[in-house]
Amino acid sequence: MPFASIYLLIASIILIVIMIRSIDLGKAIINYIIFKPPPVYFELFPWRLSKNSIDYLIKNDAYYRNLSPRLRRSFNSRIKKFIANKRFVSRGNFKLNKEIILVIASAAVKISFGLREYKFPLFHTIIIYSDEFYSNASRMMVKGETNATGVVVFSWKDFKQGNSDPFDSINLGYHEFAHALFLTNLMSPYENDFKEHYREWLMYVKYNSKLKEATQKHIFREYAAANEMEFFAVAVENFFEKPKEFKQGLPKLYELMSKVLNQDTLRPEKLSLL
Repeated sequence: MPFASIYLLIASIILIVIMIRSIDLGKAIINYIIFKPPPVYFELFPWRLSKNSIDYLIKNDAYYRNLSPRLRRSFNSRIKKFIANKRFVSRGNFKLNKEIILVIASAAVKISFGLREYKFPLFHTIIIYSDEFYSNASRMMVKGETNATGVVVFSWKDFKQGNSDPFDSINLGYHEFAHALFLTNLMSPYENDFKEHYREWLMYVKYNSKLKEATQKHIFREYAAANEMEFFAVAVENFFEKPKEFKQGLPKLYELMSKVLNQDTLRPEKLSLL
């Protein structure tokens, strides 16, 4: 067989393999040809999540259940890569297991799923206590903490309680990872879409008295009015747990939040268009 034919055969086989494993190779190739970045969710070789983990997410996570098969593959891959990039450490007598790590990782992946950067590179360690813990930074007992030294800390009792009611707009996982997402992007020396849309979001919040309005209307809990960072974290909680109420009460703020996170929890199918 001529060398050219062998080369063509090998190239064809490689292309077929890539097409099988790719989430949406065709769209990525088209974007490449016209000098556009590939879709946000695109991964050429997505990592696989175990069947037990997938079954757990399908059973316990409505957000995951609403994703299309190809978006689930991307979500699974992001969870695996997030876990591989972090140290999960237990404190006290708390026993860490794979299910707990999966649940924590899925919260981080969920709020960053519309973004290209989902590994929170500024943060290297996630510490889990069984209950509230003493914070050296704030010098008080707390349920969670995020600091710029690269550590996110959770009380598992409160993390689990936040997940147990997906409609009360109180979710420790979303809250602390929202802080981490904010710090990761705002401390980056590079310009990105998150920064651009967050500045627009913040200007709207500050110059339209949205901190006061959101709490006075009882759309957000009072803690949201503490400062802009806490307002953003509470907004993320509401965005994922009470999106209808959020959109009805503060439609413009909801629209801007969708731009910041590059997703709409009321329309998960839009992720396929990114």
